Amino acid sequence: MDKSKLRTIFEYEFRRGTNAAQTVRNTNNVFGEDATNERTVERWYARLRSGDFSLEDHPHGRPKLKVNNDELRKLVESDPSQTSAVLSQHFNVSPVTIDLNLRQIGKVKKLEKWVPHELSALQKRHRVDVCLSLLNRSRNEPFLHRIVTCDEKWILYNNRKRKKVILSPGEVPKTIPKPEPHQRKIMVTV
Repeated sequence: MDKSKLRTIFEYEFRRGTNAAQTVRNTNNVFGEDATNERTVERWYARLRSGDFSLEDHPHGRPKLKVNNDELRKLVESDPSQTSAVLSQHFNVSPVTIDLNLRQIGKVKKLEKWVPHELSALQKRHRVDVCLSLLNRSRNEPFLHRIVTCDEKWILYNNRKRKKVILSPGEVPKTIPKPEPHQRKIMVTV
């Protein structure tokens, strides 16, 4: 049945003074069991009680966004290591809403890439010099066949986790040095 005809029936029943449950029973008895339901009639009765006798639909549209995506993009690009919880407190919304908006603006969460440690330019230069001197020494006086190899590994009891950063899908996360070894560790030598 056409919705506009049903709404006319709702208005008629409302003006007669019948309640929503009785209107549903009357309508469903005449037009079939699934013609309407009580919640729909209650919603229309509330509208009619407020004095709005227009039987047209009000435009619904999408709800107003609580998070400005441009502002969210600026915040994330200024500091990609912010968590959804921190961003949600800034915008006064839930972290789930922030995650949805991050997806809308094309941002994803990725783990930072750990490297053993960052070397300064001086340390890198020193390593190159040492390697070159060992190569030169090996050319002048072969000694590599006399070397006994050994490997050591620090095993930490308290491993820290990497943080996630928010990036665009094609971006590569920045590298960060692993945290400094702390007191609770053991060295394994092979």
